[in-house]
Amino acid sequence: MKQYLLLILTFLFIGCSNKYVSIKSLQPSEISGTNISNVFLEQFTNDDINQTNYLETQLVNAKVDNKKIFTIKPTHEGVDAIISGEVLESSFDFRIYYDESLSSRCVRYEYVNGARTGNCIEYRRLLIPCERRDYRVKTQVKVLNMKHEVIFSKIYSKSDYKNECYRYNEPYFGFMLYNNLNYEKEKKRVNTQLAKRIADEIIEDLSPHYVYQKATLIEELAESFGEKNQKEFEQIVELLNKQQISLAQDKLQELNKKLDSKSYETLYNLALTYEAQHNNFMARTYLLKAQKICKESDDLKLIENALIRIKSNEQQERKAKSQLSDI
Repeated sequence: MKQYLLLILTFLFIGCSNKYVSIKSLQPSEISGTNISNVFLEQFTNDDINQTNYLETQLVNAKVDNKKIFTIKPTHEGVDAIISGEVLESSFDFRIYYDESLSSRCVRYEYVNGARTGNCIEYRRLLIPCERRDYRVKTQVKVLNMKHEVIFSKIYSKSDYKNECYRYNEPYFGFMLYNNLNYEKEKKRVNTQLAKRIADEIIEDLSPHYVYQKATLIEELAESFGEKNQKEFEQIVELLNKQQISLAQDKLQELNKKLDSKSYETLYNLALTYEAQHNNFMARTYLLKAQKICKESDDLKLIENALIRIKSNEQQERKAKSQLSDI
């Protein structure tokens, strides 16, 4: 019984996700040492899934703070870089397997005193034919400078799958024949969507861009601060989890004043509100105060991670802004 209860509690714990604040940060292009703005996009080799077209759309629409990043040129003349690529794989595979199912047909009834009753005790078991379809796209992208030196190269992969079972009266070979006629059409439809996802990933590597990080909140206040303050703290955490940053910040300031800056939990969550508002000076100030009085190892790790994150994001933002200033 104890093991059963422990198992339930384990699943409940896994199912509960931490509350967090979203931190928006500017990240640089993966191409270091040079800034590219004017580009020539070559038609990708072996591209029958619109990979080149999807990437072109992303290049045309790429913006940071309403600033256009790329200009696609019709020739090599006057460009900063040439983007080339190859669709290395656009595949589709399927395999047949069988799923056991019960039919409504009874094969054994209950008998009472030698007479058959209407109660079925065993139904006919059926093996239902099923298909698993696997789709995969792999694309290589290279960026070359005007000396035709490779300044960026990466292989991108995306995959998808679909399971389908045929629970009908018609023979399976009829469905298989139908699907064989549509496999190529389905392959192109799915793999074209995978190519679009790859283009989304490529543009994040080639261009400065914003990302959102989840900063974990401290959800409970120490019992020593009293039940009333604990409840108030929990209500503020809910506001933060709903990303109502400014309102939560005001309430945390009031609570912090009431607690005379002796609650590292309040100081830490207050720091996250400033980090979310891109005020890293204030965020770091409150984190350092929280770090001095925190004795809980897990929470201390959260504080240390926040300080590391702020430093890293500041470094990345400087790189990204340097790239943007030359565009």
